[in-house]
Amino acid sequence: MMFDLKLLLIELGVALILARLFGYALEKVKQPAVIGEILAGIVVGPFVIGSISGYNFISPSIREGIESISYIGIIILLFLSGIDTGIDELKKASKSGIITSLFDVSVAFLFGYIVGTILQYPFIYRIAIGNIFSATSVGITVRTLMDINALHTNVGNLILTVAVLDDILGIIILSVTLGTGSPEILLIKVTIFFIIFLALLFIFYKMRKLNFRAQIPRFVLTSAIAFCFIFSFLAMSLGLAAITGSFFAGLLLSVFPQRRRISTFVREIGEVFFIPLFFVWVGSSFDFSALKGVGYLILYFIPMALLGKIVGCSLGAKINGFKNRDALAVGIGMMPRMEVALVVVTTEISMKIFPTKLAHQMLASTILLVIISSLITPFALKSVYKPSQ
Repeated sequence: MMFDLKLLLIELGVALILARLFGYALEKVKQPAVIGEILAGIVVGPFVIGSISGYNFISPSIREGIESISYIGIIILLFLSGIDTGIDELKKASKSGIITSLFDVSVAFLFGYIVGTILQYPFIYRIAIGNIFSATSVGITVRTLMDINALHTNVGNLILTVAVLDDILGIIILSVTLGTGSPEILLIKVTIFFIIFLALLFIFYKMRKLNFRAQIPRFVLTSAIAFCFIFSFLAMSLGLAAITGSFFAGLLLSVFPQRRRISTFVREIGEVFFIPLFFVWVGSSFDFSALKGVGYLILYFIPMALLGKIVGCSLGAKINGFKNRDALAVGIGMMPRMEVALVVVTTEISMKIFPTKLAHQMLASTILLVIISSLITPFALKSVYKPSQ
């Protein structure tokens, strides 16, 4: 099928405008912009505009091109997550944060595995669902805590610390569980990857003491993006996901004084083009017909995903001496699934973990989880946690 550049340009333009408009509309009603971007994708996809007009907006002739461009959005998103997480911030992580994060990720993963077991899915599907359940995005929780002046309380600080550590643990689990090859070969590849990571970390720490300044305009910024792509390539070459490479590339570059400048520059590129396009792509891939056969999956998927975070984080916080109500607030605050959950499920789909029908059902279930968790968390958190009392 011949590639149509004109069609690609017009469809990219319309998709980006709708993503921005829908995102802005959702922000006005105090909901995450990412939900609006997904809804924009659903609108321009084959099951809304396509079914009404008979025109498939993201047409088959350019579908592969848009998919490839949108995948760069995933890589940039995880790179930003890594550079914003930061090596130095990880060093400051408290004992309570580490313990709570370990409980959070392990219990959430276990709940996902249990869902796959109940539904009698093969072992690899159970692992993949566990990976989706492990993801966390606390942007909406942070905003809620700010609304009730609780961001810098013990509960708020623990949530922020656990969110940082969850990103690390989640990416490591994804890499180990879904890496390609036999377990022995995969272990060797993962070991090689982290040896390279640690060696570069040592070198970069030495380099930052040299106060290196490039004379070529924007050389540092261009080099940062190039390094992100090259490290993603390295991860893929070792049988790991590209997002593993981009996340750890961000961690490595976080040691440099130019960290904030790099983050701001890459974020501007990502947020005006690549990242919204990824979520539009996710929305346009939403298959409403998949909802017909998703009954039992949804019945277990969403409640267990929410409970996994509540149980895991609450247990971890309780072990660290938090009162019952405060421990529950930490668990509720960790419920939202946003960008990372969608990145995980689309990565698993791109790796052909699920057959086509189940892949559509998993994507639909994860989108619904994102929407439901983002809607109920503010109300649940405000009802449970009242720091002024």
